Amino acid sequence: MRVSTQEFYQSSLYSLLNQQSTLNNLSQQLSTGNALINPTNDPVGNAQVLDLNTKIANLGSYQQSNTYAQQGLSMSSSTLQSVGTLMNQVQQLAVQMNNATVNSNDLQNAVTTMQGNLQQLVQLANTQDANGTYIYGGSNAQTPPFQLQSDGTVQYMGDSSQKTLQIGPGLTTPVSQAGNAIFMNVPAGNGTFTVTASGSNYLIPATSGATATDVGNTTLGPGSVLNQATADSQFVADNAQYEVSISNTSSGLTYTVSSGTGAVDSTGWSASSGTVVSGTYTPGQSINIPSTLGGSPFMTVSTNGQPASGHTAQFTLAAAKPQSIFQTFSDLIAAFTGGSGSPGANTRRSQDISNALANLNQFQTTLLSTQAQIGSNIQQAQSVQSLNANLTQQFQTDRGNIADVSYPQVITQFQESSTALQAAQKAFVQVQGLSLFNYIS
Repeated sequence: MRVSTQEFYQSSLYSLLNQQSTLNNLSQQLSTGNALINPTNDPVGNAQVLDLNTKIANLGSYQQSNTYAQQGLSMSSSTLQSVGTLMNQVQQLAVQMNNATVNSNDLQNAVTTMQGNLQQLVQLANTQDANGTYIYGGSNAQTPPFQLQSDGTVQYMGDSSQKTLQIGPGLTTPVSQAGNAIFMNVPAGNGTFTVTASGSNYLIPATSGATATDVGNTTLGPGSVLNQATADSQFVADNAQYEVSISNTSSGLTYTVSSGTGAVDSTGWSASSGTVVSGTYTPGQSINIPSTLGGSPFMTVSTNGQPASGHTAQFTLAAAKPQSIFQTFSDLIAAFTGGSGSPGANTRRSQDISNALANLNQFQTTLLSTQAQIGSNIQQAQSVQSLNANLTQQFQTDRGNIADVSYPQVITQFQESSTALQAAQKAFVQVQGLSLFNYIS
């Protein structure tokens, strides 16, 4: 077999270039720490690394969203704690004003305090996060959700949705709250029914030059439910209302409870079910109320005081409707504005304060439930954050096992390749110097 000079040169040059390429690749691996300098050398490993990079990047995005979500949830929880503190202060003030010894100055100071409390509550409900997002505006979080009107009412401008962020594959968590569910739609009274006093219970207005007449100091407490299923059937399904009448006649003190539909004390009222319970009244007693005459009681109301001789105090028990906590604040302002001194004025204020305290208790329940849900969301976000961190570490380890250089191995390969290149270069130079004429004498 004859080897031409051209073939020899081409073969030697290819060998040298191949050795140089290998040496250059090993040199880059040592300088970068990356074993996948040339994707064509390991296409499977390169594809695995690309997939792991994508997963790591996605987890990084989830972690950023998770951090933002936890910040929003923590701010919401902290704000609701401040709201709870404000509620406690309002309850204490209401209890202090529910006293016949308070004077007009005390009540005026309480009005001023409650007006400030109302403004503070609106500010808390309009809390923004670090990005300027209103956390109680639902998904409409770029404008103040609660707006205090000139007449003292508060309007909700947000919606009933929640903004959410994805914190993991297929897993989201809220970063805002629907403010109407927290502040606007709170069941009034005891949550099932409310107590409303007739306007004629406490004072007969003066007519024909006569002085106004106090007609008693009777009040009803917010009441409680003994059988929730029956209460729901009566108040919700049947839309029933109950009228509690406490009378002071020549025969003594008596009470009567009748049921029907429509609004008590209106032309639409119909005592279709008639009297469901009646008896002798003792101030301070609790009246147990059945749905039908002789039936088992399903609710009870506490009493206090009694009507003046010849008069009757009437109260309506009706299904609890949603009421905003802002309205309850306004109700307290109105109660404190009602004046003091006369037994009738003091009793009206006592009844109004009792109703407001019942509403505040319902709001406290809503507040605690919301805080518990937010706390659960924070715990979930923290658990997912920990899981994402562990997955990220695992994926980084897997990527390192594929792409990271084994320095002892590559250094050995580099030395071997360098030696091989030097030997090839030396052999090529020696062979290049050979000539047939050197051996002809």
